[in-house]
Amino acid sequence: MKAESLTSQELTKFINKLMNKTGAIALDYFRETRNLSLKKDQSPVTQADREIEKLIRLTIQKTFPTHNIIGEEFEDLNNESEFTWIVDPIDGTRSFITGKHDFGTLIGLKQGQDLIGGVIDCPALNERWISFNENLTTVNGVKVVCQSVEELEDALMATTSSHEFGMERWKAYQSLENSVKVTTSGSDCYNYGLLASGYLDLVAERLSAPHDYLPLIKIVEGAGGVISDWDGNELIDNQHNVYVLASASKELHQLALNKLKEIT
Repeated sequence: MKAESLTSQELTKFINKLMNKTGAIALDYFRETRNLSLKKDQSPVTQADREIEKLIRLTIQKTFPTHNIIGEEFEDLNNESEFTWIVDPIDGTRSFITGKHDFGTLIGLKQGQDLIGGVIDCPALNERWISFNENLTTVNGVKVVCQSVEELEDALMATTSSHEFGMERWKAYQSLENSVKVTTSGSDCYNYGLLASGYLDLVAERLSAPHDYLPLIKIVEGAGGVISDWDGNELIDNQHNVYVLASASKELHQLALNKLKEIT
């Protein structure tokens, strides 16, 4: 089966079948074990992370045997294909191991340098955002659209944790946080689904690696939102410790960038 010959509907069908299986693994482990280990960067990893990524890799290799795969838990598979899958088996492992529902599986698909697909699957919440179309993001098959306020003072913002910012970036973030109406913390990838669905206006945080942010881009943009780094630059592959800003509209995005730049 060749991805270049598949329609967005066929890719969506493939992903839905795969996410049904990975979601079942996640829920089998959810709230059943606290066994985990720490990686070199002190981030937690569980057996569920590994099993989910193994299943995703095996399924992609069986269906698209020439494709490349970049994942969080195992070495990159480079077949020199123009197609590359980006996999984060459990985004929000801290939420997962502490019994919170807002963890998710992230998958992105690139053709050359172009992102052509994105997935956020939150099995404990039964919500799955998918985008394999240029201007379409769905949650559980229903189209979603960002709903933006016009002014920062009316905005609802989320961040996973502001404690991971360096001092200079923390001051910039505080400038933005002090300008919005309400800020909530936690929730990792779930925040980007909520933004795409019209419940949040802004997300500002630091993300560690490509598998953390590349799958999110299509979800946000397909719903009409904007996502960049804190300098307004496009998010590209091979960046690490990236400061990410996602907004429900271009206008609000620029206002938020301006506020961040007041300090930096």
